[in-house]
Amino acid sequence: MQITSIRLKNVRRFVEPVEIAGIGPGLNVLSAPNEAGKSTFFDALHAAFFAGHRSWDRSLRALQPRAGGDPQVTVTFRAGDADWRLRKTWSRTASHREARLWRDGVLVGQGEEAEQQLSALIGTPADGGPAGLLWVQQGQVELDRGGAEQKARLGIMESVAGEVEAMTGGQRMKAALQACEAFLDQHLTGTGRPKKGGGLETVTAEVERLAARRDALTAQVAALQDALDARRRVRAELQELQDPEAEADRIRRRQEAEARLKKARDHAGRIELARSRVAELEARREGLTGRIARLAAAIRERDAARLGLANLEIAAEQAQKDRDAAQADRDRAHAALTEAQAALEAATAQARRAMQIEAAAGARARRAELADRIARAETLRRREEEAQAAIAQMLPDAALRRIEEAANAVTLAERHRAAAAPAFVVHYAPGAAGRVLRDGAAVPADSPQPVPDGAELELEGIGRLAITPGAAAEEADLETAKQALQRELDAAGVDSVEAARASARDRRAAEDALRGIRADLAALAPDGIPALREQLAALPAPVEPDPAVPPRDAAEAAEQAARAARDTAGERFAAAEATLATARDRAVQAETELDAARTRLRRADADLGDEPDPPARLEALRAERAALEADLDQARAALEAARADAPDLEAAETAATRAAQAAENARARIAQLREELAALDARITATSGDAPEEKLALTLEQLEQAEARKAALEFEIAVNQRLRDALTQAQSAARNAYVEPVHRELAPLLRMLWPDAEPVIDAETGMITAITRRSVEEEFDILSGGTREQISLMVRLAFARILADRGTPAPVILDDAIVYTDDARIEQMFDALTSRARDLQIIVLSCRQRAFRALGGELLRIEPAKEAP
Repeated sequence: MQITSIRLKNVRRFVEPVEIAGIGPGLNVLSAPNEAGKSTFFDALHAAFFAGHRSWDRSLRALQPRAGGDPQVTVTFRAGDADWRLRKTWSRTASHREARLWRDGVLVGQGEEAEQQLSALIGTPADGGPAGLLWVQQGQVELDRGGAEQKARLGIMESVAGEVEAMTGGQRMKAALQACEAFLDQHLTGTGRPKKGGGLETVTAEVERLAARRDALTAQVAALQDALDARRRVRAELQELQDPEAEADRIRRRQEAEARLKKARDHAGRIELARSRVAELEARREGLTGRIARLAAAIRERDAARLGLANLEIAAEQAQKDRDAAQADRDRAHAALTEAQAALEAATAQARRAMQIEAAAGARARRAELADRIARAETLRRREEEAQAAIAQMLPDAALRRIEEAANAVTLAERHRAAAAPAFVVHYAPGAAGRVLRDGAAVPADSPQPVPDGAELELEGIGRLAITPGAAAEEADLETAKQALQRELDAAGVDSVEAARASARDRRAAEDALRGIRADLAALAPDGIPALREQLAALPAPVEPDPAVPPRDAAEAAEQAARAARDTAGERFAAAEATLATARDRAVQAETELDAARTRLRRADADLGDEPDPPARLEALRAERAALEADLDQARAALEAARADAPDLEAAETAATRAAQAAENARARIAQLREELAALDARITATSGDAPEEKLALTLEQLEQAEARKAALEFEIAVNQRLRDALTQAQSAARNAYVEPVHRELAPLLRMLWPDAEPVIDAETGMITAITRRSVEEEFDILSGGTREQISLMVRLAFARILADRGTPAPVILDDAIVYTDDARIEQMFDALTSRARDLQIIVLSCRQRAFRALGGELLRIEPAKEAP
């Protein structure tokens, strides 16, 4: 299959019809910036061939423009010996959906019939068709590992290498492998673990059960021996604790400790009475000391309050005078500031008016210039529209190429017909006077004269000879070529090839003129005519001159002088405000301090209360405290004497507690040992009656037999596994014949990048799993992104070549597929594409315009569609 053109209508950004025409058989390159619509054409082409016309899934809804409309894709291609045209329309409305297929201009299928014929022609990716492998969408160059691409790879490999059964060694190897698999399936899962219910799982469970019973019986025998040892230890400890002499010694120690404790507690009571007397006297002394301190402080506070009140009354009076003076100064400064602000506002308004008058005068020339540019730009825009309309009526180069190709085909058919037509040769006798005339001219001698349309010859002196040509096979070819030429002329709307060439020349001249108009328009309005209109609207409105307004410089100078005066008045007002605030704060503070002094004096008088003579009362309290100090000294001496010969109460309490605890511990331990002894007796009796030693010996014998059966089965399984692996390896060696055609095509491509590279290909998936470079094998998955990208693209070229050799060529379409390749290696990739383009159709879509200039090939363009599909 070879694609020749693609036409879109109502597909994403392309609401109006656009097309890519003139797609040739070799290398074709569409290099355009991002957002130009390359991926849109790729997605539309994929939908045309592989999405049913009745579908309206997410991928098809994504083709619909924002403004709505039914997406329509038309593709022309050559397959077999025929020219095909496919048109599909998808719609939200089921009745608008359509699929049509033409062969050599004749409608051969609609709807589902068209879909079936198309599937038979190219094969869908789901059926292993090549497009799933050879059409590479943007950002998805790496080969898949199990989808449509793998199915396509395996389908191509099988068609070349033949059926697997012919290379696996026959049915006996297959039967042996199946027998191994069947035996292993009885015992193992797919992951090599014992299968549930299988023989290996059963014998393993028996070994594990007997091993667990062995461990349990071993533990039981050990527990019986531990119980016997424990009973001996308990009996010995119980006999020691129940000895009569030990019991009498514990009682004696407890009684002696309790007597010492009683004596120590009696002495501690006497010490507590003496300590209480000392504490009582100390509390009375502290109380007298506090009363003395409070009375003395109150006397001092009253005297200080009286003195402070007199001083603060004088300060408050002076602060009030200072505040009144600051208020008057602040009022004068505020009046001056208000006057200066009014003068500034008047000067500012005058300066703004002067500036408007000056700006309006300067904008007159700019206004006139912009108006002239807008007028000239409007004229150029109308000329551009007229030129576009004229170009649309002229013949494009692609249509001219088709007409010239059809004309060349007519010329070639005429030459073939002339070469195959009847001819005659005239041999004149020596000295003959007469001549044979054709159309009044003498026929040359001894030269073949073809007569494809017949001829009438004049024989001088004899008469006329009419030659009638026979029917030639070339007549049909000539007529077909002429009809094809006439169809192209009719489609182009011209009468002759010369008229078509003239129309194409006129179109190129018109396009050159259009480019000149656009250049002039871009120079006049680089940002568009609306931008010029915005600039014109942004200019200040015309303002009439005012004799009362001074020039701008004088008005601005007056404004600056008024502003300076306003700033000076503002500074003075701010200073007066600060002075007034300080004076107010001082007056408030003086009043506050005066109130506080009055309150202090009242509080000091209240603290003294109704005492008639506070100093005399102070002296009496000091005398009473001196007498109390003497009584306190006597009480402290009595307390020290009692503490000097006191026994250690804490030691006595500890000794009594320890003696009582020792007696209680002995009693509790005797009870505990009696319970342990009874439990041990019961356990020993129960365990020894169950004969664990005999059961352990029997279990060990059974376990040995089960382990032997398990070892034998594991050996048989290992033998079958080794046999299966050997058979599988032999079968895999046969399958390597699958990859030989792929290796043959892929190795030369790889060596364009790496001279000593060898590919490693998996026969099961058709995937390249590694490459060998410089005798080192490198896994495909650990290679860099750029290297994987290059190898994946070469794999696709190899499979495309295999398809071409098989007689079913398919185009290779790459949508920005080389994105990780560096500048040096991209040249080698271009060489690979160019070499394969000799017998493949390759269509490259790329946004890397600068890098892909070096690729060569037929340059494609997205252009408005010029004719109906």
